[in-house]
Amino acid sequence: MARSPVVVVFKLLVLAALVSLLSSLPSASAALGYSNNLLRLNAKTFRKAVHGSDKLSLVAFTAPWCGYCKKLAPDLDKVADSLKGIVNVVNVDCDADENKSLCGQEGVQGFPTLKLFPGGSAPSRSYDGPRTAKDIIAAATSAMPTFVKRAGTAAEVEALRAKASTKPISLLFTSAGKVTPLYKALSTDFHRGLDFYAARDSKVGEEAMRAFGVEKTPALLVLRGGDDVARYDGPLKYDKLHAFLKPFADKKNKDQGAKAKDGKHEEL
Repeated sequence: MARSPVVVVFKLLVLAALVSLLSSLPSASAALGYSNNLLRLNAKTFRKAVHGSDKLSLVAFTAPWCGYCKKLAPDLDKVADSLKGIVNVVNVDCDADENKSLCGQEGVQGFPTLKLFPGGSAPSRSYDGPRTAKDIIAAATSAMPTFVKRAGTAAEVEALRAKASTKPISLLFTSAGKVTPLYKALSTDFHRGLDFYAARDSKVGEEAMRAFGVEKTPALLVLRGGDDVARYDGPLKYDKLHAFLKPFADKKNKDQGAKAKDGKHEEL
C-alpha cells in the first residue's frame, strides 16, 4: 500500500527537526571534565562571569582534540570541587568557532593554557606550574584577592565595637597566622556591605576574646556597634557562612557568591 504524501512529508519534517536539534547540542567531546562546579563559558558569557566578578577566576583554555587537556580534566574536576564558592574555576573550548576570537584576545597559543584572572579589570597572568590539583589549588588560593584587615592587639579589637556603628564588621577570632581562602572568599562576596577583620588569639589574648564571649577559636562574629554582637555557631562550610553573613550586608552589596552551595571547607 502506498504511503500517504501527507504522512511522508510529516515524517520528513520530524526527521529534519530532530537533526537540527542534535546539531545544536554541544558535542560531548568538547566538554572538559564532569564536575558540575566547573563553569563552561563561551565568548558571550565570559566577560560578565570573569571580568565582572570580584573573585579570582582560574580559566582553562582547551581544545577537545588535545591529549594534554584530556589528561588535565580529572585534576581540573578536583580543583573545581575543592574551590567551589572560593574561586571561579572555568573552562573555555577554544575549538568552538564562537570562542576563537576570545582565545586569541587572551593570548592563547597552545593547549591547555591556564590563566588566573584576579577580578575586575586587573590583568590576568599565566599559570605555568605543575598540572596537579594540589599545585593548581595552591597557586589559585595564594593569588586570591582579600578585603580582610588585621586587628593585632586587644585594644584594636575593642575599638571595633565603636567602628561597627557606622558599618557592620565581620570579626574572626582565629589561631591561624594567615587568612584562610574561605574567609578571603567571604570578604570578596560582602566587602561592600561589611568590613572584615581577623584577630589571632595569640596576639590579642584570652581576655579580649572573653569580652566578646569567645572561649575558643575559630569564632566568627558580626559586630553592629556597642554590645550588639551576633555569633555564628554552624559548620565551617561556604554556603552556611555565606547565608549567615548575607543579611548583615547592606542592600548595595554586590553578592558574588549566592549561587554556590556547600563546599568542602573546614578552615576559617
